[in-house]
Amino acid sequence: MEAVVGRTDRGVLWRAGREQPHDRIVRIVKSRFVDGAFRQAVTGLGQRRPAGMVEITGHDWTADGHYYIEYGTDETWRTLGERLAELPDWQDRVELLDRVCSLFERWQRSPVFPLGLNLHNIIVVAEDGHWYPWLVPCPVVTPVTPRDLFGVDAVALAAVAPEIVRGLQQDSKAADAYALGTLVAQALGTVDARPDMSDEERVEAQARGILWPSLTADSRLPAALGDIRAGEDLVRVVERHRQGTSFARPVPAADLRSALATLKDPVAIARQLRPVNPGRAMDVLDEVPARDGQTRIEAALFGAEIAEEHQELDRMLRYLDIAVEVAPHRFDLRDRRYRAAWRLFESLPPGRRRNELGSVIILDIALLDPAMPEGDDRNLRRRAAEVHLGCGSPAAAARELFVALERDPGDLDALFLYSRCWVELGDIPNARRTIAETRRRISRMVDTQILTPGEAQQWLESFDRLLP
Repeated sequence: MEAVVGRTDRGVLWRAGREQPHDRIVRIVKSRFVDGAFRQAVTGLGQRRPAGMVEITGHDWTADGHYYIEYGTDETWRTLGERLAELPDWQDRVELLDRVCSLFERWQRSPVFPLGLNLHNIIVVAEDGHWYPWLVPCPVVTPVTPRDLFGVDAVALAAVAPEIVRGLQQDSKAADAYALGTLVAQALGTVDARPDMSDEERVEAQARGILWPSLTADSRLPAALGDIRAGEDLVRVVERHRQGTSFARPVPAADLRSALATLKDPVAIARQLRPVNPGRAMDVLDEVPARDGQTRIEAALFGAEIAEEHQELDRMLRYLDIAVEVAPHRFDLRDRRYRAAWRLFESLPPGRRRNELGSVIILDIALLDPAMPEGDDRNLRRRAAEVHLGCGSPAAAARELFVALERDPGDLDALFLYSRCWVELGDIPNARRTIAETRRRISRMVDTQILTPGEAQQWLESFDRLLP
């Protein structure tokens, strides 16, 4: 055996190794709690191997008169408490708690009742980048007196239903509901049990159900969640599960899992937050992990919508950058990004930031252009030319406009910009030739009634103003 994992109401758990380091868990139970019925129950668990529970690989008496139960597992395992300590982000904790809740009813179909849920008795094992929970099963150990709970870690003692601590008749499903609610309170709370309490004080506090603070005292959840239904529902459900009287607790975990599922959906949370706190709504969307591709796109698009509503164009563009990064081949995302970048580009004075935006726009246009329907493609080339002109590159702009005019020789906007490019390049003769050709085209447009005489005159005056 290598190190103590935790002291529970069902013995002390040790990290151990047999074939590989850390590939075993060993539970040491004091002899006074072990009788024939207990040993028979352990044997039955080993033979039955209930779903979602760690396999029992051996059990017997130790040389010093204690009873051990050995469990085989993957060497990557952590206790639930250890894994939670590695997860500072509340959303990652909610994800893990949801997985625990998803197994709750399956665990309850086992011959272990109450289950003995606590941060030590549940382990998690890594698989394909995710952590999956398993219960380390042990038949119930009933304390004869409250003193039998002395030495139990506070995190484990807090999950023992108060009626069990007081030695009263128990409803095992209600005790499980209490333990599950306590796990959520421990995972999402920030206040622990007082470390300076004696064993007697801890047991007395748990007999009254007050050893572990309520989620209402303080939590890892953002403060703004307290103002919306998602946060209120979770706190209310957790407190119902932790009721001091067993008959008041909801036995199924469906309501708790539903409350956690809502918190797993950042877009749903942001939709509730948007009317009361749009800034916090965007903060929630910012916290979506990069690994959740589709959710991250959905969150980014909703964040862009909120940012646009509040005229935060820089933030709007950052969201669209995220969406394009996740799905670079989605043309609809690139189209939205290039349009947002153009709006910001137009609002900025010449400088480094404007040039950076120009590069983004040019990149998106280069990828969008081949996929655009005929007619829309020339507009893209014209927009690219405007970007090049705005960044002080009239030669590059002229090349874009040459392509646009090949596609539509009668595009007066493109001809105007093309003439401007020659002026900015200092090539006045070419500018004059372009304007002369434009005058002929405008005349033909009047003859064919594409332009009215008044519209034609406005265009001619605009072109004349280009020349020095």
